[in-house]
Amino acid sequence: MASYKKIARMTDEAMRLRTVERLLTLREQLRVDVPQRTATDTLLLATWNIREFGEGRLDESYYYIAEIIDHFDLVVIQEVNSKQMGGLERVVEILGPGWGYIVSDGVDGTDGGSEAMAFVFNTHKVQFTGMVGEIVLPNTKLIDGVQFARTPYMASFRAGWFDFKLCTVHIYYGSKKNEQGIYERRQKEIKAISDFLLKRAKAEDVSYILLGDFNIPDTKGVYFNALSTKNGFFVPQEIQDKPTDMAGVSHYDQIAFKLKMDHDMVLYNKGEQRAGAFNFSKSVFCHTDKGESDYDIYREFYTTDKLKTEDDFRKAFKTWRTFQISDHLPLWVELKIDFSDQYLEKKL
Repeated sequence: MASYKKIARMTDEAMRLRTVERLLTLREQLRVDVPQRTATDTLLLATWNIREFGEGRLDESYYYIAEIIDHFDLVVIQEVNSKQMGGLERVVEILGPGWGYIVSDGVDGTDGGSEAMAFVFNTHKVQFTGMVGEIVLPNTKLIDGVQFARTPYMASFRAGWFDFKLCTVHIYYGSKKNEQGIYERRQKEIKAISDFLLKRAKAEDVSYILLGDFNIPDTKGVYFNALSTKNGFFVPQEIQDKPTDMAGVSHYDQIAFKLKMDHDMVLYNKGEQRAGAFNFSKSVFCHTDKGESDYDIYREFYTTDKLKTEDDFRKAFKTWRTFQISDHLPLWVELKIDFSDQYLEKKL
């Protein structure tokens, strides 16, 4: 359970009162939109690209991020700023002593942007089982002669009866200067990590989950096909149906499975488990093009001399708020992890 004690120390009274009010609203939305955590029956897994996740956000923003994470059991985060780890550390501090995290080293260079990736998990529910590392392709499998722009990060965990390895990615984004080259590079990176893990999965008696920001615009084209090829990774339809950008259009983030389990041990069963993309903007840093918006409340934090009209302020706020929380929605899935009945029935 997140710790709210330091909210009382906020010197800005308006921010303190707003933080308490918004946390209550956010908590209510989470109770409605996300299933309740269970002690042993299920695992709530999420992937979240938190935009340039470092220091410099408003103090209230870290509470909102922590509150969202606190409603899951394990959250995989992309775009952690490896040169400003205080942001991640602040969130884990708010989450409290029942939470742990593992973070990768930052990736230097233009494409890497000093970005790291992190696994944040509830230690009462999820156990780290000792394997952690970055994926490095063999020379024969390089992508046009190079490694991934941002090195995939993998770790092993156990939750209830379920042992698994999580591999998170942030697939190449690029710039608009070479649009066709960008598309080809993304597709090749997705196929490279899929093929690499599929080969591992065939040789090991372990389940793999591949998740993160794939920069996939939709689930109909070549990017998605590179992920879910025949006999490859499985993405439940309920995940495919959930766009994760703020506009509710693009399917950048995905959660894909390659499982090694008995046929009667079903992690995700449509109708029994749920999946979704949590739209936090309904509760914090709210914005609609037509209707109510928080752009006026936070005006002092993003105002510049260039902003003249109300339309200017609305547009500026729309971008600014993505640096306070994110321009991605957390994508989550509820997995069944208690197979006690199935195990006992086999012993009859």
